[in-house]
Amino acid sequence: MGRIVVFCSGLLMLSGVIAVVAALAAGGSAHVVAKVETGTGPCSEAGGFGAVWVGVGGDGRLARIDPATNRVTRSADVGPGPCGVAIGAGSVWVDGYGTSSVIRVDPVRMKVVKQIRLADQIWDVAYGAGAVWATEPNLGYVLRINPRTNKVRRRIRIRGASPANLRYGGGAVWVGSLSGRKVFRIDARTNRVSSVRVGQGPRSVAVTKSAVWVSNRLSNTVSRIDARRRKVVATIRVGNQPENAAVAGDGTVFVPNLGADTVSRIDPTTNKVIETIPVGSRPFPATYAFGDIWVPSYGGTEVYRLRIG
Repeated sequence: MGRIVVFCSGLLMLSGVIAVVAALAAGGSAHVVAKVETGTGPCSEAGGFGAVWVGVGGDGRLARIDPATNRVTRSADVGPGPCGVAIGAGSVWVDGYGTSSVIRVDPVRMKVVKQIRLADQIWDVAYGAGAVWATEPNLGYVLRINPRTNKVRRRIRIRGASPANLRYGGGAVWVGSLSGRKVFRIDARTNRVSSVRVGQGPRSVAVTKSAVWVSNRLSNTVSRIDARRRKVVATIRVGNQPENAAVAGDGTVFVPNLGADTVSRIDPTTNKVIETIPVGSRPFPATYAFGDIWVPSYGGTEVYRLRIG
């Protein structure tokens, strides 16, 4: 009888391992297929206009990567401290953290066509609902910019927070915070703000049609929010200091761990980490473009390209 009990317990213990193996067998493991030299401190990136665009914070430049060759083909001077990058309205938009501005770049001429000067350092930018959205972390506002006029259309107060990374999806802008335990949802139609309680330091978000994935930097967890019900349905432990995640084509979620130099891959069917991939120093934030996951090494000079299978 005792041996039977031990055997059953062993099966239970192995069930999690079997689930992970099955998940990896279905989609394949992720691995690094390229390291693209960009300059010092690549900070964020976005895909569009046939390229991957990278804010190179240490060099004050916007770099354009050709995904066919994994090489930087051109770059533009955008001033000190660029990081967040967004694509929309025929332009590349860059947060000018060091210049307290949002910078508009023509992707063909690779030239700055407008610098929108603002009242605070800009932490991140996103595009959605026909607008450019930017965060003012010190003053506590999200800005809604009209790309037709290059002017701020609305300043939206995020009370009790320091707005950080933001992403658009499902008719709303989701906003992380450098402090506290809440992420915020701005209805793009009404500009009304609501919130969801998550982990500590939830400064980064990734958004799909059905879910919002929140990286809780101070809790070393990711909160999964049901986008329709606006409730946390799972909390997943990842690596040290998780940052802005990206969702791959197969639905798995890639979370850069800034303090661990790794990326955690989450299976959304089980809400478990199925793989941990070593990358460069201080990785963040990730993006999905051209069929792969791209992760900058902010503590280095490269962007890592990860592929499944």
